[in-house]
Amino acid sequence: MASSIFAAVRVVALGLAATSVFAQVPDDLTVRADLGSPVAVRARLDASGSPQPLCATAEGRAIWAAVQAFYSARGDRPAWTSGAALTPAGQRLAAALREAADEGLDPRRYDPARLSGASDMASTEIGLTAALARYASDLTNGQFDARPVSVLWRLRPRSFDVLPVLLQAAERGPDAVLEDVRPLHPQYAALRAAFRHYAALAATEAEVPALPATLTLRPGARGPQVRALRARLAFWGDLDTAAAAGDVFDAPTAAALKRFQERHGLAVRAVVGPETVAALDTPVRERVRQIALNLERWRWQARTASARSVLVNIPAFELHAYDAGREALAMRVITGRPETQTPVFAQAMTSVVFSPYWNVPTNIALDETMPAVRRDRGVLRRQNLEVLRGDQVVDPARVDFRRDVRNIAFRQRPGPGNSLGLVKFQLPNPFNVYLHDTPNDALFLRPQRAFSHGCVRLEKPEALARWVLADAPGWSPARIAAAMRAGRESLVALPESIPVSIGYFTVWVDGDGTVRFLPDVYRHDAGQAPLLDDAAAPVPAPARTVATLEAAG
Repeated sequence: MASSIFAAVRVVALGLAATSVFAQVPDDLTVRADLGSPVAVRARLDASGSPQPLCATAEGRAIWAAVQAFYSARGDRPAWTSGAALTPAGQRLAAALREAADEGLDPRRYDPARLSGASDMASTEIGLTAALARYASDLTNGQFDARPVSVLWRLRPRSFDVLPVLLQAAERGPDAVLEDVRPLHPQYAALRAAFRHYAALAATEAEVPALPATLTLRPGARGPQVRALRARLAFWGDLDTAAAAGDVFDAPTAAALKRFQERHGLAVRAVVGPETVAALDTPVRERVRQIALNLERWRWQARTASARSVLVNIPAFELHAYDAGREALAMRVITGRPETQTPVFAQAMTSVVFSPYWNVPTNIALDETMPAVRRDRGVLRRQNLEVLRGDQVVDPARVDFRRDVRNIAFRQRPGPGNSLGLVKFQLPNPFNVYLHDTPNDALFLRPQRAFSHGCVRLEKPEALARWVLADAPGWSPARIAAAMRAGRESLVALPESIPVSIGYFTVWVDGDGTVRFLPDVYRHDAGQAPLLDDAAAPVPAPARTVATLEAAG
């Protein structure tokens, strides 16, 4: 396996410049012009067979087939070279490929010489096309499929025909088509900026002392450990560098520590303990790697043309509703416990159910409800539960709860004590997961809210109902409020379904630019991050290095 993608963070500028993946793009103007002619291109294509390592994978073979089809459609005319030089479009493409590091991708994946297997001008022409095809595919679908890592990760790679992208790039230019395939969500652009910012921190990381793992500090403390704390907070950007000097745990230091704790999903107490020390001492390379993984996850998200959409971010315990790409509503949520995880998937919301019944899932009925009823049948009354045989409500007095285990089910009647609260939002899926109200609002005050059996509980269900039904005729806020409290179930089909994504993003950028690193509650980061090692993505070069490479391209 390739070494860790960020094992050498310090090669920020020198690594990309000295080992430029584009070093073999010919710039010798004495190269014979006919090497880039249609005849030369066809000869090179025919001689290449199945170039390695590109064709070692199914993805690579599909890219090579698209490259062949691209040149067949053009009569083998070069798209990026003219004689012995790159055309302006070829120069722009080469520059775009070099900047793949800004996406958290490895430019070596898009090295024309490695992809074509040779370095003459015809090979450079073909290699640039293959590189564009792979880059566009990675931007559209990501580099790997995460489903084998977890059975509860169900985002599927989408089918993607790269040939039209290549043809459009030859007509419109590579910049335009790459912008078309890049993820649309504003979080992606924000994470790209965060990626560059955190990569740049590597240059000064060694100057900032680490804190002892067992350190505990409270406001008012003094000494060299407080000085180290202040230096760490300034390094991460939570304490103004002008206030970093000093060895007193004063009010500005306490405020900075609270900011740091809040944006790392920690309890906000202005007290230094083991969890806070671990977050403060996290190496930059791990944060950069974490951002790269989250950029990859955005590439797995569906590109929806819908005017409205909903995103639940499990590690943040938040829901965000978007209207025409702008956030229209946000709220806290409660998601599944680590042992009863909320799955990661995408599905359309189709209906709203007011004053819902709760059909107790079989596993909960067998593991929790049935044992409780056996101990005390009064549970049925206190929890407002009905007993069903098939679809018929039966008298609990006529049920043997020790023998009739498989023949009966439980259903909770509508009302304020219902486990689903006063409203649920249905998005048909094989997990029977939906969004719903809850009678237990106190849990929303917790910083980490993994408490459910897998469904998503909402802090502001009535606000979401108003937003969802904004275009539904006759559904005023007053009517919604009345339906929620009617005590009888009613279903409202949405005039137009709304895409819902249950996502897992452990790095999130707020509207004010604050970068939050969130807990890996289901260990998906731990399972997926090693898959990035094969890509061996380097840290992006600073702007001055990129500019130097562009000038030399």
